[in-house]
Amino acid sequence: MFKNFTSKNFEFKYLVIILFVTLLVYLNHFDNPFFFDDYHTITENESIRSLNNWTSFFSNANTFSSLPANRSYRPVITLVNAIDYSLANGLNSKYYHYHIFFWFLVLIILIFRLTKHIYKKSLEKHQWIGITALFATAWFALHTANAETINYICARSDSFSSLCVVAAVLLYSSPFGKKWHLYLIPMIIGIWTKQTGVMVFPILLIYIILFENHSLITNFKKDPKQKIIQVLKKIAPTAIITTSLFLFNQYYLTPQETVSTNYTITRFEYISTQCYVITHYLGNFILPINLSADPDITIIKPWYNFKILLGVLIILGMLFLMVKTAFKKELRPISFGIAWFFIALLPTSLNPLFQIANDHRMFFPFIGLFIAVPWGILIILEKYDIFKKNKKYTIGIVIVLLTILIGHGYGTFQRNKIWNSEESLWLDVTKKSPKNGRGQMNYGLTQMEKGKYDVALEYFNKANKLTPNYYILYINLGIVYGAKKEYSKAEHYFKSAIQLNSSSPAPEYYYGRYLSEQKKYNKAQIYLKKALVKSPNHLLSKELLKHISDKIVTSDEEIKTLLEEIKTNPNIESYLNLSLIYYRDEKYELVISTCKELLKIDPDNALAYNNICSAHNQMEQWKLGAEACKKALEINPDYQLAKNNLKWAIDNIN
Repeated sequence: MFKNFTSKNFEFKYLVIILFVTLLVYLNHFDNPFFFDDYHTITENESIRSLNNWTSFFSNANTFSSLPANRSYRPVITLVNAIDYSLANGLNSKYYHYHIFFWFLVLIILIFRLTKHIYKKSLEKHQWIGITALFATAWFALHTANAETINYICARSDSFSSLCVVAAVLLYSSPFGKKWHLYLIPMIIGIWTKQTGVMVFPILLIYIILFENHSLITNFKKDPKQKIIQVLKKIAPTAIITTSLFLFNQYYLTPQETVSTNYTITRFEYISTQCYVITHYLGNFILPINLSADPDITIIKPWYNFKILLGVLIILGMLFLMVKTAFKKELRPISFGIAWFFIALLPTSLNPLFQIANDHRMFFPFIGLFIAVPWGILIILEKYDIFKKNKKYTIGIVIVLLTILIGHGYGTFQRNKIWNSEESLWLDVTKKSPKNGRGQMNYGLTQMEKGKYDVALEYFNKANKLTPNYYILYINLGIVYGAKKEYSKAEHYFKSAIQLNSSSPAPEYYYGRYLSEQKKYNKAQIYLKKALVKSPNHLLSKELLKHISDKIVTSDEEIKTLLEEIKTNPNIESYLNLSLIYYRDEKYELVISTCKELLKIDPDNALAYNNICSAHNQMEQWKLGAEACKKALEINPDYQLAKNNLKWAIDNIN
C-alpha cells in the first residue's frame, strides 16, 4: 500500500497535496475583515500609510500602534503591514490575508523538514519516518486551533515569529547554516517580529543537548565537564545575541508608557492560574470545539483550587515524560516536542498579561506537540506490532488518522466562517465566553451599527455588570444614547470615559465626533487636539479635525450667536455654553455673571454653581469658590467635578 513512501518523490507529491488541501480549507477566509488590535496597528495607524519612512519602524516603536499603551517594539510587523497597505493601495484586508497565508504555506513546508529531520536524528533508517512527518505536517496545517491565528491579521506576529524559530533550528541543524551562523538571521528577524522569538535560545539549547553528536545525555558520566563546555560553546552566540537584543529592544526601544504587565493581580495568582490555562490549551489541541476569539478565563483562587491542582498534575506528568524519553535516542522527538511546548509558553505564562488566556497564543507552543505526538503514536504502534499483525489494522489506523485530518479541515473551514464578520465573531464569543464583558459589548456594538439600539443597550448593560468602569464601554454607551437623542446621558458617558482612561485617544476622539455631529465644532476641536496630544499618529482624529476645520468659528462669533439665542429664546444650554466659552477665554467675571443669569431661570442648576466655583478659584477667590461648590453639592451630592473644585478651594484656604 505504501511501498514507495520512503522515496523523495512520494514525500514531495504528498506535501504538495497537503498544501493544496490547506488552500482549499482556507479558501473562505481571505475576505475576512480587520478585528481587535488590527484597528490601532493598521486601520488607525498613520505610520503604515507610507513606505518612505520604513527605516523609522526599526528605531521608533511609536510607529507600531496609534495607542500609546500598545506600542511594542515589533518593527517587522509594522513593515509588513506597510507593505500590504502599499500593495493594496489602501486598507484591503484581502492583501493582508494573502501575505499571511503565503508565509503559512512556507511554514508548513518547514514543519515537514523539521519533523523529518528530528525523526531521522532518532531513528535514521526507519520506513515510517516520511509518512509520520507528513501526517504531523498535515495535522499542523489543518488543525482547527491554528485558524484563530491565521484569521486574525495582527496575530501574524505569532505565525511569522514561529516561522523564524523553525527556520533558525533548521539552519542550525544544517552544516552550512551552522558554519556560517546563518541561523542567526531568522533568529534576529523573529525577535523583531515578536518578543517570544527570543525563545529560540532555549529551544536550540534543548536541540543541542538531545540531538547533537555525542549528546550531553548519552553517557553523561563519561567526561561530563567537557560535554557541558562543548554545549555552552555551541549555544553561546545564540545566548549572547538573543539576550542582548531582547534587553536592548525591551528597555531602550520600547516606550515607557507601553503597558505589557497586569498590575492588578499578583504574579503568583497569574502563574498558578496558568496551570489551568495550559490544560485549556491541551484540551484545544485534542478537541478544539470551544475555541473563542476572546476567552473569559479569569484568575482562579485559591491556589489549591481543583482546576489548578489538576493542571499541576498534568504538567508534572508531561515533564516526567519529557525527562524519561530524553534518555532513549528513539524517543527523543517526544522529549524535544514537550520541551518546545513548555518553552514557547513561558513568555505568556510568567509575565502577568491583561488577558489571562488567548487562543491564538497556542500557535507557537503547538508546534512542539505536532513533533511529539505523531512520533509517540508511531512508537506505540511499533511497540505492539500493529503493522505486522494484520493489514486490517493498518487500514483501520489510516482511516482513523484521515478522520482526524478531515475533522480538523472541516472545523477550520467552519471557524473561518465565524471570523467572517464582527457580528458572527462576537456572537460566538457571547456563547463560548459568556462572562467576557468585552465580548458582550462588542456584540452589542454590531447591533448598534444595525440601528438596533435597544438590543445594543441590553448587551452593553450586561457588559457593564461584568466589566464596570471600562472606558471603551462608556464610549459606546455615549454613542448609543447620542443616537437615541438622550443627550444628557450621552454627555455623561463620554465624559466618564475621558476620566477613566489617560492613555488612549479614543475617549477624546469619540466625544469630539459626537460634538461635531451636534455642530459644536469649536468644542470638538478641543477634544480632537487632546486626542492627538495623546497619540500623534491617531488618524481618525486627524481626519475629523481636517474635516471640521472650515466650520470652526472664533470665540467672538460663538458668543454673538449664543447672545442672540439667549435674547430670542433664553435656555439653560445656551447660558452654560456661553459660560464655558468665557471660561475658555479666561473671562472669569463674565462666567460668574452669565451663570447668575442662568440661576434666575433655574435656581437649582448644579452646573451653574460649579462654573461659578471654578471661575472664583481661577481668580484665587477661594472662599467664594468654596461657597458656590457647596451649593452645587447640596443640589447634587454625587457631582464629582464640584467635589474636585471644592477640594481645590478648601486646600488653598487652609
